[in-house]
This record gives sequence, C-alpha cells and structure tokens, in this order.
Amino acid sequence: MMRGSGPVRRTSKMTAEQVASGTPRAGEKLSRARQRQKLIDACISALYLHGPSRTTIDKVVAIAEMSPGIVNFYFETKAALMMAALEYLANEFDDRVVAPLGALLDRPAEALERLIELYLDPDIASPRKVSVWYAFWGEATSRREYFTICGKRDLAFADLVRDLVGRLVEQTGAAHLDADAVALGLIGTLEMIWQEIAFQDETHVDRVAARLRCHAYLRSAFPAQFAGPGASEAARAGEKTETPAIARYSGRLIGDACAMLVAAELTLAGVPALKAPDYWPGYNVIAQPRGRDPQRVLVKSGTFLRGAASIGYSTLDVFDWLAFVIFVGETRRCFVVPRSVVEDVVGKFGSEPAINLREYRIDDVARQFAAFEDNFCLRE
Repeated sequence: MMRGSGPVRRTSKMTAEQVASGTPRAGEKLSRARQRQKLIDACISALYLHGPSRTTIDKVVAIAEMSPGIVNFYFETKAALMMAALEYLANEFDDRVVAPLGALLDRPAEALERLIELYLDPDIASPRKVSVWYAFWGEATSRREYFTICGKRDLAFADLVRDLVGRLVEQTGAAHLDADAVALGLIGTLEMIWQEIAFQDETHVDRVAARLRCHAYLRSAFPAQFAGPGASEAARAGEKTETPAIARYSGRLIGDACAMLVAAELTLAGVPALKAPDYWPGYNVIAQPRGRDPQRVLVKSGTFLRGAASIGYSTLDVFDWLAFVIFVGETRRCFVVPRSVVEDVVGKFGSEPAINLREYRIDDVARQFAAFEDNFCLRE
C-alpha cells in the first residue's frame, strides 16, 4: 500500500501475467483438483460395477453427473483415467497402511497388530475399493497396468512385513521360525480376507471376525506376543464364548434369511409379501398393501458395531422401502423406512458417501430411523 493512499481494493480478476501464462487462480486450481478427483471416484465406482473392460467414459460421467467433454480436460484416454484411479488407490494404501508402520519398526509386535487394523479398515478394505484391485489383477488386459503401478509397491510391502516378522523372531528368540514363511502366511491370510470382502456387501463383512482370524494366525507363531483371552479366561470373566448365529453362516445365507424374515413379518402385519427371486433387480421382497400399488422392499442386514461399520445401498437399486435388519448379539432389530426418508438423512452419518453408494453408520440407524422400527404395516 502506498503512503497516503486508501486501502487497496481486492479483486477476483486475474493479473495480466496470469492471463498471458494461462496460470489459474488458487480457487480455480482447487476447483479443478476437485473435478479431477470426482472423476477418479466415479471411475472407481464404475470399475466396481462393471469391471475394467466394460467401464466406459459415458458410464463414468453418468456416475459423476458431469459432461463427457470435461473428461478430456483431465485425461486423454479412458486408459489414463483408469490408471489414475488405480494409482489413487495405491497411494491411499501407501499413505494409510504402509507409512504409519515405519514409526513402529522397533516394536514389531505392535506394528503387526497395527497392520491388521489398517489393512482391514472399512475405508481401505471396502467392497467397492477391494473389487477394483482384483478387477485389474483378474483381467488379462489390465495386468500390465497393475504391475506398472503396483508391482514394486507389492514387493516393498512384502519386504516390510518380512522385516517386521524377522525383527519379532529376533526379539523373541524364536529361531525355529522361518520369517519368510510366517510373513507369507500373514500376507496370504489378509489377501484371502480381501477376496471375501470383494464378493460381499458391506453389511455382511464381519471385520471383527476377520481381525480375530489374523490374530489367531500370529498367535500360532508367537503365542506370548499375541495371546488374547482364551475361552476359559473369557468364561471366568463372565463373557459369552458362543459364536453368534450370524457369524456361523455365510453373508448370502443370512441375507436370504433376513429377506424371508421381513416378508413373513409384513404378511403377519396384514401386508401380504414374499421374497423375490435372486435375479430381480434392486430389491428382494415384494409386498402388496391393501388398496395400494405393490411395494418393493430392499432388505439389508448387519451386525451392530460402534464406529465406522456401515450399512447401506446403491443408488442404482430400485426400491420403495429399505428394511434394515440389525443384529445385536443374539437379538435383532428391524427398521422399515420409506426411500424418501432414507435419502433425506443421507450425509448425516459422518463421512461423505461414495458417489453411487448411500451408507449409514450401523450404530446410528436406531436414532435416525426410530419412528420406523418394526414398521411392517408400511406406514409412511
């Protein structure tokens, strides 16, 4: 500011130098970064729904609700967009899973515990994201792209796990253990759990059981370092040791049982209903209230957990009502909610949902939809 002059007026116009050089303002850079990330998120969703070979630019922009022409501004080809999506997931994995372990190298047991927790985190190991990893790996035309971006990272991750196990072997004096074999077994256990997640709905992913499986493997090699409470200790503490019914059966079987349960409850409440065939799109129960059009009901189930565990549906599903079946120990609660009400509260459960998904924290469903508990009369 010059002496004796009034305050300088701020303006949003670009300087002549910016215009000449084509340099965008900070706000424009942020807007462009958001648009680019929106396309990447939409591409991840498209890959999850269609796989690499069937993903098209039209499908991506439809999910992103953007015009086709804008893609060319950020990505020259579909392949470039898909590579950006895979690279985003790879960078996220490095930042969220690998990087935090670097500070724990001198505490290998703690690092391995932390590895399991991070590797199975619902934001990293969601069915949507895990499916994309395996889609690139599984399609022959996409394997080169996978190895270009992830080949060296995979080797580095394996080396890190092997190093942590080797350090733990040295600290414990367990010279009879082969660090390479133990590390490979842990990686294989985690990979098998990811494969199971890739073919499940989020509401059927039992992350507590998954973590217990990984801990059981490590306990078989390092019983003192990963000694959780045994059955006898839990019994002495007054804890239940019997596995809940929902954990003893597959997610598909539990899902079918919940659909039949909701159909039966609707019928007993005076609304005739039946479970729809598996190939029907977007819903799994059809109900016929007296004097009204047939109503399509989508049934989703999950185990009550506090924290990031979620339950939800895809925006591509076609239904009139969403029935949440929440298992709390050996008991269950059911909420039958009109789709319009469900969509009104989307976004009130913390983290921003994925583009084509609407997810709700399981531990908040009862509060949000209390008025619709046991709503088998389909009261709006």
